[in-house]
Amino acid sequence: MSHQIALLPPVAGSKQVYLKLRDRASYEFALASAAVVVTIAGGKVTRARIALGGVGTKPWRSPEAEAVLIGKTAGAANFRNAAEMAMRNAKPQSENKFKIELAKRCLAHALQMAATS
Repeated sequence: MSHQIALLPPVAGSKQVYLKLRDRASYEFALASAAVVVTIAGGKVTRARIALGGVGTKPWRSPEAEAVLIGKTAGAANFRNAAEMAMRNAKPQSENKFKIELAKRCLAHALQMAATS
């Protein structure tokens, strides 16, 4: 059975980035990944969509992290705050605690990439 998904076109002026962090370039699966779509006007974030992958059983969207960014200056400190919010309820397993910080850095970097592209 095939499934089709229709996506709306990106919002005018938005920037999109997908960042996938892997242990080695040859590995298919991400240790952490972030997909971000941001719209910035006058140096401030007016719209944000954030999804994370590689750190849970399935990818998930973080409306909480998105909300932290709206109306804020597009900069490293606010991107890190959004990353902290996205991972605030993370509960690591015994061998993967490192993924929490990795996911935070991945998301903050993806947001920075989108803001400067």
